[in-house]
Amino acid sequence: MPSPVHLHLIVYSEATQALVGPGWQVLDNRANPRPDWYEYGPIRQFLQTAALDEGAFYGFFSPKFSSKTGLSHDEVVQFVHAHEGSADVMVFSPQPDMGAFFLNVFEQGEAFDAGLIAATEALLAHAGRPVSLKTLVMDARQIVFSNYFVARPAFWREWLALNEALWAVCEGQDARAPAALREALTAPTTYRTGDVAAQRKVFVMERMASLLLATQPRFRSVAHNPFGFGWSMSRFRQHPTEAYISDALKRAWREQPWPQYLQAYVTVRERFQKGELPAAAA
Repeated sequence: MPSPVHLHLIVYSEATQALVGPGWQVLDNRANPRPDWYEYGPIRQFLQTAALDEGAFYGFFSPKFSSKTGLSHDEVVQFVHAHEGSADVMVFSPQPDMGAFFLNVFEQGEAFDAGLIAATEALLAHAGRPVSLKTLVMDARQIVFSNYFVARPAFWREWLALNEALWAVCEGQDARAPAALREALTAPTTYRTGDVAAQRKVFVMERMASLLLATQPRFRSVAHNPFGFGWSMSRFRQHPTEAYISDALKRAWREQPWPQYLQAYVTVRERFQKGELPAAAA
C-alpha cells in the first residue's frame, strides 16, 4: 500500500487561502507572529507539536509552489509514490540554472549575499558539525530552494535540529554563541518584503536540507526533473544546454569522483562566467 503523503500550503492571508486547490492541507500562518523567519515559523510549530506518522511523507510549501513548478497536489503525490521505495526525500526545486551553475547552494547564496558561507560555517562549527562548504558538490538531487521538498519524519527531525541550532543563536537563547555569530546570521540582505530586508538566517535555514542531503548518505533523495520548472530571471537562463551539462557532470562526480568530471565542470562554468557562450536561440 502506498505511504500517506501530507502536503501543506502555508497560508498567510485570505488571498493566499484562496490559492489552496484540491488535495492540499492548510498550514495556517495568518497570524504570522514571526515574519522575520518566513516559512520556518509555521513549519517549526508544526514539527514541534504534531504527532508524525513515521511511515508517511510530509511537505510544506509556499503558496507559489504550483506557479513555480507547474505541479498540482496530485502530481506531487504520484511522484512520491513512484519513488518511495528508493528515496526518503523528494526534491522539487525550481530555478535549475541557479543550481547547475554553482558548485552548491551555499556558493550560489554567497554570490548574492557575500558572507553567507563564512556565517554558515561558523554556525556549523559552533554546533559541533563543521563542514567545508566551499568544496561541497551538489547536483539536482541535493539542491533544495525554498524548502520545496517532501520527506519522511526522520529527515524532518534532522532538518529541525540543525535549524534549531540556528534559531537558538539568532534568538539569543544559546549562551555559548559569540555575539559576532549572531550578528553575522541576522545581517540584513538585499531581499526585501515590502520595506523590510530579510535577514541572512532565512537563507541559511533554506539551505539546511541541501546540506543534509549532501553530507548524510543515509538519506536517499530523488529529484523531479527541475529543468521543466521555472528558471531564474538572471542571464543564467540563457544557457540551458550548459546547465544540463553542468548538473550532469556534478552528478557523475558524486557517483564516481574522478577529477576529470569536476575539471570539465569548471571548464564549462568558466566559459559561462567569461561570457564566451552564445545565448540560446529564442
